[in-house]
Amino acid sequence: MDTNEILDSMEKGAGKFATEASAAVDDLVPLFDVSAYPQEQRELILECNRRIDEANSKYRIAKFREDMFAKGMRAGMYFCTFDRDENMLSFEFNEETRQMLGYDGLEDLPNEFDSWVKTLVPEERDAIVKLFWDSVRIHRELPDITHATYRMQKKDGSIIWVTGAGRFIRRSDDGSLEIYMGCYRDITAQHELEEYLKIIEAIGKVFNFSMFIDVSDMSYRMISTNKYVEMVEKDPDAFKFLKNNVSASVAESFRADLYEWLDRDKILAAIEEHGTATMEFYSESAHHWFEGIFLIGDRNEDGSISHIVYGCMDTTEAKLQNLAQQKKISEFETEVYMDSLSKIRNRRFLDEKLVYQPCKAVVMADVDLFKEINDTAGHQCGDEVITRVAAILEQSVRKDDVVIRYGGDEFMMVFFDITREDLENKLSYLRSAVKGITIEDNPEVRITMSFGGAFGTELVNNLIGTADKALYESKKKRNTYTVIEM
Repeated sequence: MDTNEILDSMEKGAGKFATEASAAVDDLVPLFDVSAYPQEQRELILECNRRIDEANSKYRIAKFREDMFAKGMRAGMYFCTFDRDENMLSFEFNEETRQMLGYDGLEDLPNEFDSWVKTLVPEERDAIVKLFWDSVRIHRELPDITHATYRMQKKDGSIIWVTGAGRFIRRSDDGSLEIYMGCYRDITAQHELEEYLKIIEAIGKVFNFSMFIDVSDMSYRMISTNKYVEMVEKDPDAFKFLKNNVSASVAESFRADLYEWLDRDKILAAIEEHGTATMEFYSESAHHWFEGIFLIGDRNEDGSISHIVYGCMDTTEAKLQNLAQQKKISEFETEVYMDSLSKIRNRRFLDEKLVYQPCKAVVMADVDLFKEINDTAGHQCGDEVITRVAAILEQSVRKDDVVIRYGGDEFMMVFFDITREDLENKLSYLRSAVKGITIEDNPEVRITMSFGGAFGTELVNNLIGTADKALYESKKKRNTYTVIEM
């Protein structure tokens, strides 16, 4: 991998890596030119150079530390040295770094490279360590100063964001890396603020009207607003201000529910349990539907909610789309799940929508001697009998219950909430009601029905067989009903 590839991977990888050139430290004592001295003096000259180099190194370190502190990076420092082959010789933290990370002294966090590795967030550790060694490997191609922003893990397991400024200190004679030192600064609060501001900005884009509320005193800050809100009388209390909005713009039929909903303690309890609290209403001034939404803004250190966000979202378009979709579904179900003759649900509805629903009772019923009616009065009369019976059955059940043309002259009734006594009363009524049917063109035709009911809390599918058995018993006598309790 060449330098450009490494740089590209560093910039796109873990942390936010950047570099900048540093101010030169050029007031160092120069080394002696060994070649300018006789052979017998060169050993002494080399020793002089070693001591000058050592003094220069100490001076450079002092100057670089001073420069870093001058830039305000005082929260923590690291310091590592390298030999001329750029192998790490030592690594150390200053005490401010240990305090920042919650460690107590040198024994708690030793001066070792592995100590630094241990403070990195586990899932990011390998990438950050690679970033460190990649930057060391190509340091000659980089400016003196590096910057990186990443996460560190404190001794207690909590995570903080840090930004670091590192500095390469190279040997003057061969450019090899002598020292890599740098500073840390805890920017967790700043990072969280930036993330929070992004959330607030997003809220402002999503909601037509939104506010950030301090639950301790009900003060608030407007995030986004609209012309209808601006016309409302202001109040320092957020909930009173919201109620003013209700009075000024919401349709009267919604006001009582909204006034009751806008209660601080109720809202806090609701969003603590569910994450949000919502209510839909219609604005007379805007002629639009809206949904009011409360959600958690942030929490105190003890976990209690310190701020909540209120947002008002225009749901008119979604509501219209939903109504259009429901209309299409309704039209589809009318066509697919409705019996064309009797105008009640068909067998397909049972098989696809109903068979695995829990219920209280299933009733099977059919017209007594229906074949004789067809044979003597004709199929048109038979069709009218089916239509008239279906109408009586359909009109006798509640909105949530279902009547199905099971096939031919056989019908099914599904009851979702009924007692045994009410079921028997219902079947007794239906037996009498069917007997009262008269066919205008065939007044001689007399109609009776037999009913078989299965009573018990079960899936519809599990009650059909028992209801069939009960109908079989009723057919022995005709014009009666039988109920079998599960």
